[in-house]
Amino acid sequence: MILKGLNICHLYRLMAICASIVLVLSASPSAYAQAEPDSVMVRKADSFLLKANELMRNVDFENSANQFRMATRSVERIADTASILRVYVSAAKGFMIVQPTSTLRYLNQALGFSDALKDSVMIATCYRMLGQNSYSCSYLLMAKDYTLKAVRIDSSIHSSNMARDFCLLGYIHNGLADQHHSDSLSRVAISYFNESLHFCDSLNLQDETRDYDFIGLAGSYIGLAENTGNQKYTDTCQDYLNRGMKLSSIDLATINSVRVRYLIQRRKFRQALDLIKSDSTTYTMTKAGQIEYHRSLYKIYEQRGNYRQAFMHLQKCNEIDRELHGETSVRTVVSGEARKSAAIERIRHESEIRVFKAEKQALEADEKRMKVINISLACGLGMVLVLVLFVLRMLQIKRKSNKDLAAKNAELAEQKEEIEAQRDTIKNQRDEIQASINYARRIQRSLLTPAATISRIFPDHFLLYKPRSIVSGDYYWVGQFGDNKVCIVADCTGHGVPGGFMSVLGMTNLNYIVGQTVSPEEILNRLRDAIIMNLRQREDDPTALQDDDEPDSFIARSTDGMDAAVYVVNERQMTLTFAGANNPLLLIRDGDIQLIKANKMPVGIFTRLNPFVSTTVELKKGDCIYTYSDGYQDQFGHNSDRKFLGSRLRNLLFEIHKRPMAEQKEILNREYEEWRGPASNQTDDVVIMGVRI
Repeated sequence: MILKGLNICHLYRLMAICASIVLVLSASPSAYAQAEPDSVMVRKADSFLLKANELMRNVDFENSANQFRMATRSVERIADTASILRVYVSAAKGFMIVQPTSTLRYLNQALGFSDALKDSVMIATCYRMLGQNSYSCSYLLMAKDYTLKAVRIDSSIHSSNMARDFCLLGYIHNGLADQHHSDSLSRVAISYFNESLHFCDSLNLQDETRDYDFIGLAGSYIGLAENTGNQKYTDTCQDYLNRGMKLSSIDLATINSVRVRYLIQRRKFRQALDLIKSDSTTYTMTKAGQIEYHRSLYKIYEQRGNYRQAFMHLQKCNEIDRELHGETSVRTVVSGEARKSAAIERIRHESEIRVFKAEKQALEADEKRMKVINISLACGLGMVLVLVLFVLRMLQIKRKSNKDLAAKNAELAEQKEEIEAQRDTIKNQRDEIQASINYARRIQRSLLTPAATISRIFPDHFLLYKPRSIVSGDYYWVGQFGDNKVCIVADCTGHGVPGGFMSVLGMTNLNYIVGQTVSPEEILNRLRDAIIMNLRQREDDPTALQDDDEPDSFIARSTDGMDAAVYVVNERQMTLTFAGANNPLLLIRDGDIQLIKANKMPVGIFTRLNPFVSTTVELKKGDCIYTYSDGYQDQFGHNSDRKFLGSRLRNLLFEIHKRPMAEQKEILNREYEEWRGPASNQTDDVVIMGVRI
């Protein structure tokens, strides 16, 4: 995220530098004399680091992350900047394994402390780790930028870590080559792997403390084997891999990644498969890790001839890759629209100013000419000589005025052509914006549950979905888990592009949440927690909204959220469980209508955050279930200033509930169109889903 040209990485780094300077300036001689409290806090931090590493080896990543955080908190207020730096770097290394999304914060703070100490070795280390973390998150261009910074510093201090730098650059360019299907990028990757090997030729590799070089060499050789197909590189990789595995300072995840690549190259597929599955937790922590996980399994099954399994993992790999690039596309669409809108407004404003100036000049010229004519008429009653002289003067002035007027007319003609050209440019830009919004609509529609899936889960149903704009703030989600059929209808804050953003956020979180629980109240509780966390709505959450020049300034946080109705149908037990956030559920049975009310709070930040409560009722065959947003009932009539109202909608559903579902949809749509009038009168998005048991 960019804030006035300063990204979040630079912001963390600036904050850490300021904190380091304050620590150095505030450390008076008396403070250094009292070193005992600082040393106690450092020992305490080391204890937390030891515990965190032990938990990490036992694959207890959640508790390990907590221990790393406690270690950094222990040294936050001490004066020993070098100790703070050491603890933050150690914590960042741990977070790269147990919680990659938290790594960026600690690395950039460590980078700030390194700058304050002018420690070139640690600055290069921080840039290298930032490059590794960006590579693991599939931010390849960012990873390349960070790693090149590490190379520049390492080369200036003749650091042996350049072997790992070049190896990482090789893998980064391999990833770029895969993305762009580029042979030239593959050749660049090979050149970086060779640079790593040439650099290591100058080092004393018999020194067993040089673990960084062994793993760097192993990675470089297997990278060359994958790019060239030459098996001699694979054989050489095994030697350095064995030497690196003897060193406990290298994390198991790094070694296993190289080992898997080696085993695939040697066609030892069973061993590679066992190793991947034994380390699956580490692989699946990030989307980039998931891509590598499924790509490795694809290679194994494809070469073993198990094409069904290979195809399944290739599909998984492509799905995750589309998710990564899809999110980037939405952000690109919206930022492009903002820039184009600003350009259109600026051009329009400049054109109006030019026209106004031209009209003002013409009016002033006319007023001046009329004044001169009036004076000449008054003087004409005088002496003939004066009249003759005055007429001659007027003729001279008129010739000059005509000349000026001709020049101004020419200028106005030129300005007219320029305005017409700008008008064409604005039209083209408007067409581009429209295309961008249509593209955003395709992205949003791809996340909605397909009609075929809904028909399979609820064979007798209808869905009335009428977005107010091209992109909608209303959405629906349907899924089945065993005997439990889940249906969700939601209404996000706003409509159009802002509402579309919220709907994408809701559907993305539901894809994860409903896979873990089918309890309606728990779905709403977890979705609310996710929305609050994603939008950083709590006062103690850090945001990128704060003004860099005024760090203490107040900027209002987002209060956006959504109303939702969630129910689960179990047709084997014939039960319905419902929980709602402001939106109710309507159940109609044998001429009896029952409105099941929702909790009076939204999914998002609110004055109270009580747990959502569910209601369970028994079902009978033929029961009709209706869930809807407020767009239908809040629509104003085109011949009146009254809303349609919820009571009228419920009565209409009661009147038509015995008709076939497809006919119910037609009646609802016809009633709405007649009440609304022209499409431009629609005030909000509309979604109604009906299901017959």
